[in-house]
Amino acid sequence: MSRAATGSGMLARWTLRLVLLGALLLMLRLNLPGHLTVDSVLALHEGRFGVRTTWNPAFFGWLLGVLDRIRPGTELAVVMSGVLLFGAWALLPVLRPRTSWLAPIVALALVSLPQVMIYPGIVWKDVQFAVAAVAGFTLLALAVRDPARRTPWVCLVLAALLFAAAGLLRQNGLILALPAALAIAWARSGSAGWRRSLPLAMGWLVAVALLTFVLSAVAQPQGAGRPDSAGGKGVRLLQTYDLVAAVALDPALTTPHLDRASPAVGPYLRAHAARIYAPERVDTIGWDPTLSRLLQTVPSEVIQREWLGLVTEDTGVYLHARALAFQQVLGTPAIDRCLPVSVGAEGPAPAMAALKMEPRRSADDQRLYNYATWFLDTPAMSHLAFAVIALAVGVFLLVRRDPADLAIAGLLAGALGFAASFFAISIACDYRYLYLLDLAAITGLIYLAIDPRLRRR
Repeated sequence: MSRAATGSGMLARWTLRLVLLGALLLMLRLNLPGHLTVDSVLALHEGRFGVRTTWNPAFFGWLLGVLDRIRPGTELAVVMSGVLLFGAWALLPVLRPRTSWLAPIVALALVSLPQVMIYPGIVWKDVQFAVAAVAGFTLLALAVRDPARRTPWVCLVLAALLFAAAGLLRQNGLILALPAALAIAWARSGSAGWRRSLPLAMGWLVAVALLTFVLSAVAQPQGAGRPDSAGGKGVRLLQTYDLVAAVALDPALTTPHLDRASPAVGPYLRAHAARIYAPERVDTIGWDPTLSRLLQTVPSEVIQREWLGLVTEDTGVYLHARALAFQQVLGTPAIDRCLPVSVGAEGPAPAMAALKMEPRRSADDQRLYNYATWFLDTPAMSHLAFAVIALAVGVFLLVRRDPADLAIAGLLAGALGFAASFFAISIACDYRYLYLLDLAAITGLIYLAIDPRLRRR
C-alpha cells in the first residue's frame, strides 16, 4: 500500500472517530440527565433503597443503585451507555487493515437515527443490554482479529463480563453467548486448529456462565444472596397472557385445571376474553378488575399446568396466539402504540417523591420527541428493515471470513436469534425490546463501511 493511501486511510480513520466523538457529546448534551419511564424510576428506587418492588431483572436495579451512590440520579447510567456504545464503534477501525472514506460518511448518516441519538439517553434495561452486547462482541473481535498473535486475555475477560451482564439485563440475552463462542472457535481454528480453538471457546463460555451465576447472587438491590422471585412473576404473566389469548381465539377451548382451582375463572374467560385480549400488549388483562381478582385465587402451579396443556394439546391455537404477538413486536404495524421512543421523566408518584424527583417533560424533551417522529413509519425505525440489513451484512462477512468478521457476524446472528426468541416470550410490542437488532445492524454497517472490500489486495 502506498504512503498516500496509508495517509488517506489514517485520516479517514480519525475523521470517523471525530464523527463518533461529536455524536457522543451531542447525544449527552441532548439527553442528560436521562429519560425515565415507570420501569426506570422503579429500578432506581430499588437500587437506592435496596427493596425489590418489581419483576424487572435485579441486576438492572443494582447497577443503577451503584451508579446512583457515586452520583445521585441517572446521569452516570447515560454516560456509561454512551461511552460503551460509541467507544465500541471507535474501536472498529482497529479490526481492519485500512479505513475507507465511506466510513465517516455512513457513520454521519447513522448517528442521526433516534436509535443512536436518543435511545442511549433512555434509562432502560433493553438499552443497557444492547450496548453491553455490542461492546462485548467488539472486544471479542479485538481478541481474535490476529491469529498470529497471542490471545489478549484481557479482551476475553472483559467480553465475558459484558456478556454476563447482558444476560442478567435480559434473560433471553444469554443466547448471545453461543454465537460468540462459535466465533471464537471459528476465528482461532485457522491458526490453532479446531482441537485447540474449541477448548478456548468452551472455556470462555464456562467463564460467562460462572460470571453470570456470581453476579446473579451478588448484584441484587435487596442484598447479596437474598432470594429473588421476580422471574417467577414474569413467567406467570406470560403464561396467563397465552391462556387469555388462546381462549379469545377459540372460545370453545376448555380450561380444566383452572376450572378445578377456581370454577368462576373459565366461564368468565370464555365470555370476556375476546374483549380483554389485545395482541399488542399484556396490559389489557390487568385493566379488567374482575379477571384480575379471579386470577389471584389461582396458584401459579395451576396456571403452569393449564399452559402446558395448551402447548401440548392445543398447539395450533398456542402457535396462532404466539404468531400474533410476535408480529406486533417484530413488525410494529401500529408503531405509535408500541412506545417507539420516550423522553422526559415519569413514574409512580410515591417512588418519584422518595427519589426527590419531579416529573419532567421540558421543551427540549418535546423537541427530541418531535425529531423522532420524523422517522416513524419509515424503514429507519423498522425492525424488519434492520433484520434484512443484519442478514445481508452477516452473509457478506461470512463470505469474506476474516477473523474479526466472524465476531461481527456473530453479533448479527445473535441479534437475529435474540429477536426470534420473542416468538415464545413476547407480551408487548414496545420498540425497545428488539433494540439490539437495530443496534447490531448499525454496527455491522459501520464495520462494513470501514473496509467494504470482499478480499484484501
